[in-house]
Amino acid sequence: MTTAVDFAARLVDPTAIRDAGHGAVIVYVAPSRPGSNFGAKPITKLYADQLRAAGLEIASVWQYGKPGNPQAPSDWTTGYDGGQRMGIEAAERHRAAGGPDKAPIFFAVDEDISLEDWNNQAVDFFRGINNAIGAERTGIYGHSRACAWAAQDAVLGSAGGGKYWAWQTRAWSGGEIAPEAVLYQRVIDTPTSPGPLIDGSAVDVNDVLAPLYGQWSHYEQPEESPMARPEYTELDRMGNSRSERWGARITNFLLHTQEGDGTAESLSAYLNNPENGASYHYTVRGGIVCAVVDTDYASWSVLDANAQTINLCFAGSRASWSREDWLEIRDDLRIAAWLAVQDAKKYSFATDVIAPPYERRDGISDHKYVTQCLGIGTHTDVGPNFPWDVLAADVAEFAAGATPPPPPNAINDVEAANPWLGKRITNGEAATPDGVGRYAEYEHGHIFWSPSTGAQAIPASLFGKYAALDWEAGTLGYPITAATQLEHGEVQGFQRGAIYRQDVRDPFWLHGAIRERWNRTGYENGPFGWPVSDEEQLSGGEVRQRFEHGQIVWPGRRDTVALLDADGPDTPVADHD
Repeated sequence: MTTAVDFAARLVDPTAIRDAGHGAVIVYVAPSRPGSNFGAKPITKLYADQLRAAGLEIASVWQYGKPGNPQAPSDWTTGYDGGQRMGIEAAERHRAAGGPDKAPIFFAVDEDISLEDWNNQAVDFFRGINNAIGAERTGIYGHSRACAWAAQDAVLGSAGGGKYWAWQTRAWSGGEIAPEAVLYQRVIDTPTSPGPLIDGSAVDVNDVLAPLYGQWSHYEQPEESPMARPEYTELDRMGNSRSERWGARITNFLLHTQEGDGTAESLSAYLNNPENGASYHYTVRGGIVCAVVDTDYASWSVLDANAQTINLCFAGSRASWSREDWLEIRDDLRIAAWLAVQDAKKYSFATDVIAPPYERRDGISDHKYVTQCLGIGTHTDVGPNFPWDVLAADVAEFAAGATPPPPPNAINDVEAANPWLGKRITNGEAATPDGVGRYAEYEHGHIFWSPSTGAQAIPASLFGKYAALDWEAGTLGYPITAATQLEHGEVQGFQRGAIYRQDVRDPFWLHGAIRERWNRTGYENGPFGWPVSDEEQLSGGEVRQRFEHGQIVWPGRRDTVALLDADGPDTPVADHD
């Protein structure tokens, strides 16, 4: 079993620690409190480098205050503001010592606190830490019950496998070891029961209970090796065939075929006519890359998934191609991989290649992924013979490490940016029934979060419709944009549709082909006006949605029929798609 030591009185020789059979040191990133002068607080970069040179792992802990000290009371008694302040300082001192930005920090509750103490004071301290550095970096040092309470209240980061950043002390634990713990302080140095001596100093000894226990090395990224950018010529062919992303987090880079014989330039010219109703961010052929839509905007490529995707089309390609056909444009595949990785790094989504059989997650895939995993549309490009193995090898080469995860502490960040939500009702965060996301309820709305969409606030004026559609598990999925105020109402985008509410009516939802057709007419400002119903199932499998001045019918295939109200027969409206 790997063991780790901790100590505060003085710096202990790293070689002596290693020779005593220990594999790690838990170091203090807190300074000495008033009236004390601990030689090992706070950790310095020089000493951290010496520990590394001796082959020792390092983890960080913060403990500043002490019971009965009027100048520095116990940290957990300082409330939310104290937690936020100490979280910021802990992260700064951790970083100054060479600690990686993503590594967790344990915060000490070095007393026999009760559940009442936890609920009335300590949990607010940890929520303040969460706001400062993110829950995923927050750890606790305390007795077994405190570790369990912190995990239950979702103020700790997960170490995987049911473990959390919980460092349990033997003191006050009644002989039990919390299942949440990654570290267990088995030997505690006290005046009446000294710990083992190493280099002349008594130390505490901890058992390591999990593969991940906060060690810095897990979060230290290797230096990226230089790589050759593929040779290509990029042409600026930016046009206006685009839409706002409305705050949606980009989750996927998608590949497409043209199903025609165009060049990158001829295809971009076609896409730049908004009346054609289609566009991609990039067109590629023969070493030419045309930038058609700025990636900060949504292209018109994948219906309801436009807001969360970046799209590239291989000009002149077809889904019926053989593997040999694809390998004839080997250089263009490499260019696509390069562009995908650069955008993944820019917008913080994963560089995983999602090949058939598909699995829904962040990453790089194709149009069929949208059809099969997201349930949007019917397209099957790039076809069954696409060389995914070749693309994956190129992506792995260009990725050269890892892609940063979504920003931490997302629900709290959205709460701070939206004071209209009012008082928080949920104690912390709650898990969504699908097991994927989390949410919090407020006086005037909710915030929903998932790994692929980030966190978005849903106002109460729209939430009733969202709830009626079974929340995130229903037709719409998770929100991907913030609610946007329009001239006479509001709208919010979701993974598989949108909710619109006109000031004078209840909210209604739109999705799929009908929504796309309505969008192309000019949204609520176009000739059809606002929606006045949800979709209605008609006989024969047709689906209809009514608007202020007409209706749009989807007959069960791609083409929709749009009819404006008239005194006589309804007036058909031509589509430019």
